Order: sequence, then structure tokens, then C-alpha cells
Amino acid sequence: MENRRRITEEDLLITEALIAQSYSQLKQSVVQAPSRAFRSVGQTAREHPFATAATAVVAGVAVYGIIKLITSRNSVQDAKGRSRVTMQKDTSSPNLLKEMLPMIIPLVAPYIMGYIQKYLGRIQSGERD
Repeated sequence: MENRRRITEEDLLITEALIAQSYSQLKQSVVQAPSRAFRSVGQTAREHPFATAATAVVAGVAVYGIIKLITSRNSVQDAKGRSRVTMQKDTSSPNLLKEMLPMIIPLVAPYIMGYIQKYLGRIQSGERD
């Protein structure tokens, strides 16, 4: 049988203080997480302004395409019994996303790969933030 020392009131107070300190650090980390994320996004935008602009354009085109798909007249025309292929032939506007994506990808790819390489390098070196 082991000889264990009795837990004193001082031990409980020290433990309580350590738990309170740990909890306050956790709260601080949770509060600071969004600002740290935006700071890294802002830093990336400052380091790669052209990649940021290209990404914004691609995101805008993608959002435009999604909204256009959701709000298009094609869903109303489906009820008339026409096939989707026929409806797509009837539309006069070209697909903007299909036209712009092949032009944007070669411009954006080197920046994205550089960012991923730096991010993986930081992870491997153990650097945080």
C-alpha cells in the first residue's frame, strides 16, 4: 500500500486557481480565433494582391452562376415537358463561368500552390500563427 499525502485546502485552492487560469486562456483563444483568421487572410491578401483579386473574381463568377441557376426560368419551363437539353439550347446567353474559368486558372494556380507550400512548411516546422 502506498503512502499518500492528504489533500489540503491549499492544494484545492491551487488547483482551483490553475483551472480558472486555464479557462480564461481558453476563453481568450476562442475570442481571438476570428481575428487571427482574418489577420492571416489580410496578410495573404497583402502578400498576393493579384491572387486575391483573381480569387475574388472567381468567387463572384461562381456566386453569379449559382444564383443564375437557382433563379433561372428553366425550372418553370420544366413543367411544360421540354427536355433540359432543349432548354439549354434555347437560352441565348453564353455560360460566363465556362468562358472565364480556363482563362483564370493559369493565373491563379501558382499563387495558390505557393500559399499551400508555405502553409505546409509552417506546419512541418511546428510554427504556429
